[in-house]
Amino acid sequence: MTARLLAAWVALVAFGLLAFGEAPVLPQGIIPVPDEPPIIVSVKTDKTTYAPGDALRLTFTLNHDAYVYLYNLTADGKVKLLVPNRFLQDPLFPAGTHTLPTQGWVLRVTAPEGIEYLQLVASAAPLSFYEAKAFEADAFLVYTNPAAFASQITALLPRTWGTAWTSYRVHRPQASLSVATSPSGAGVWVGGSYVGTSPLSTSVAPGRIQIRVEKDGYETKSVDLVVGDGEEVSLVVSLSPARPVWPPISPPAWTVDVELPAVGFGLAVGLTSRSISTDLWLGGVGFGMSVQLAPPLPDLTEPGPGGWFAGGPEVEGYIAGWLSLGRGGLVVLVGVSIQEMAWVPPWSPSGALAPLVDVEPETRTEVHLTGGAGVGVGASGWRLYLSLHSRRGFVVGLTILP
Repeated sequence: MTARLLAAWVALVAFGLLAFGEAPVLPQGIIPVPDEPPIIVSVKTDKTTYAPGDALRLTFTLNHDAYVYLYNLTADGKVKLLVPNRFLQDPLFPAGTHTLPTQGWVLRVTAPEGIEYLQLVASAAPLSFYEAKAFEADAFLVYTNPAAFASQITALLPRTWGTAWTSYRVHRPQASLSVATSPSGAGVWVGGSYVGTSPLSTSVAPGRIQIRVEKDGYETKSVDLVVGDGEEVSLVVSLSPARPVWPPISPPAWTVDVELPAVGFGLAVGLTSRSISTDLWLGGVGFGMSVQLAPPLPDLTEPGPGGWFAGGPEVEGYIAGWLSLGRGGLVVLVGVSIQEMAWVPPWSPSGALAPLVDVEPETRTEVHLTGGAGVGVGASGWRLYLSLHSRRGFVVGLTILP
């Protein structure tokens, strides 16, 4: 009996050692690293877990100049090519450490949730299976068979190449919250947002949250909680009857007669720009706001030099003044405008490659000091003027006075 037990124990240990010595199983679509890679590659992401919508940045190193091809194995079993793309047309990188994305574009993680993989392949020669026409037709290339995609790359690789891969988790942290009140039927606010009447269950973002409960005839009660990712929290709130509210004693009424200046309303339109403004006048001083529509962004399917372009309307706040000179007058204004700008990279469709993930243009906000001056005529109840504005060009305006 003892010998049989000993033999069984030895077999179990041997099986464990064999299992422990096996190489880890690679995810489908990941190319194995060569035993002695002539190009040594490493890659890592800035985080290990991303929520859908988070921006992703990664760092990679090369010990040799190489053409870089980066692809993403998504949680739903597809392949997305990240590099090269429309914003990074030439994938040749020198030896050293580099960061992606480069200037002018953003990588943003998308659903579904799960484990995703990134593999970077570094080749001494460019790979030839990419077709520019396909990239012109689609924003990015998607392959539904990861194993076939990996075989295609492997077949095209020259003798000098290397590869590395990493993984990350796509997960939106959330917790479950149940709220019951005594009595029931109370309104519930979580973090300042109304979610319904008690009893109820809802999902909340992990962290510190405030729950406020209100019901007519009862005192309002607030509770602060700290919840963790995946935590299920049940909260029971007992409400106390509201204390009687005595009517306030009104102090003696005092009246003060104040004579306000006449209020006028103005409207101005840009003659040389797509702008419109409206202002409120108190006597000879006006306060206004203008909106100037941005021209359309260049068509990314057509060749262009690239650069910073207006990415949205230009909004201006200003103060204006009217100096009356008999039946005529002078109008001046000063203000500040805000303009969102978007980076559009240069692109030649004949040799360009489009991105494979959701790519956003890089943006920035520009602030400008503005000013303008002009002349006009006026009479009882109206003023008409023409001015030259530093941002809106020639502007014609009409003010209606009481």
